[in-house]
Amino acid sequence: MGILDGFEKGLERLVTGAFSKTFKSELQPIEISAAIKSEMDSKASFVARDRILVPNSFTAYLSPAEFTRMRALRENLILELSDLIARHAQRQKFQLGGALSIKVAEDGSLNVGQVRVTSITADVQVEWTPALDVAGTRYVLAKPQTTVGRDASADIQVNDAGLSRIHFEILWDGKRGGVRDLGSTNGTKVNGRAITEVGIESDAVINAGHTEAIFRVLAKSVTNE
Repeated sequence: MGILDGFEKGLERLVTGAFSKTFKSELQPIEISAAIKSEMDSKASFVARDRILVPNSFTAYLSPAEFTRMRALRENLILELSDLIARHAQRQKFQLGGALSIKVAEDGSLNVGQVRVTSITADVQVEWTPALDVAGTRYVLAKPQTTVGRDASADIQVNDAGLSRIHFEILWDGKRGGVRDLGSTNGTKVNGRAITEVGIESDAVINAGHTEAIFRVLAKSVTNE
C-alpha cells in the first residue's frame, strides 16, 4: 500500500494524541485505523479497470477492558477514524458500496491489545459534523456559531498574542460552513485571502494572528438495520 503521506501521518498523530490518555494499553487508535484499512484492502474487488469496490460498513471489536475504557470518547473516536478511512479509500481510488460506517463493539474473546474487524456492504445514512483543527487539537463544533480567540470567553481559546480577544467565528447551518471576522485587529484570511465573511468547504485553511486552523466536515454515519 506504500508509505503514508505526510498529511495522513499528521492526521493519525492527531488521533493518537487526542486519545492517548484514555488508551493506556498496547492498543492505540492508530492500530484500530490500520486494522480497518487492512480489512478494506483485503476486501477490495476489481469490477472494472477503473472501479475497485470495497465494503462500506466496518465494525472494530475490542477487548472488554478497552471497550469500557474508551466508551466516553466513542463518538469522537469514530468521527476521527471515519475521516482517516475515507481519505485512505480516496487515495487508493476505492469505491465504497455505500456511505461509510464505522462502529466499535465489545468482544469478550479478545485480550487487551487485540482488535478484530469485520465488514459488510450496508445501507447507511450520513450526517455531517463540522470540526476545526487548531495546533494539533481537533474541536468538534456543536453550535451554529463557534468563536475563536485568545480570551477565555472564546469557545475555542488559542494562546496566540496575534489574535484578538474574540477574533473570528465559524458558522454552520447544518450543511454549509462559513467564517466571519469579528472586527479583529490583524484580520482573518481563508485560503490566503483576507475576508470579512465567506463560505467555506472542508479542508479550508484559516489564518489569524500566528495561528493556522483547518476546517473539516466529518461524516457521522447512521446504519439502517
